[in-house]
Amino acid sequence: MTDSPLAPPNLFGLTDQRKALRVQAEGYVLRASLMMRRARALVTNDRVDACALLTDRRTALGQHFQRYQRLKHGSIFDPIVAYAPTSSKIIARGMKIDCMELGQEFVAYQTRWLRVPPSEWRWYKADMLATVDKLSLHLDAELRAIRQLLMVAEFYRR
Repeated sequence: MTDSPLAPPNLFGLTDQRKALRVQAEGYVLRASLMMRRARALVTNDRVDACALLTDRRTALGQHFQRYQRLKHGSIFDPIVAYAPTSSKIIARGMKIDCMELGQEFVAYQTRWLRVPPSEWRWYKADMLATVDKLSLHLDAELRAIRQLLMVAEFYRR
């Protein structure tokens, strides 16, 4: 039976497709973690001279998060919400909400620090470290949940 516009996509019915989505999500999280570790090293070493570089890195991280968000919502969360069993739908909806809320927090963080005057370094440093810690914890937990959803998701055909 082939997929039709009225039938759910068979994304999660095939092991290779689930694996490809898992690998993509893992790649996004790995890259984001690396970007945050590099920025964290500059901040913990009080590299006030790197303010412009840190601004560029925040922008790059924001763009990376947007690409990751499109992948997880469009290819993982939305199909699960539309077609998976109720227990998976509940988890995916919660993950979507958490993702959007954290995305808004990151945008607010980016907005607060469009420019980092050296006189505000200590406040930036505290905010940056707290934000990176929160993002890291969220990404790790989210990736574990995505792996589980991809393992158990079964899509129903209409």
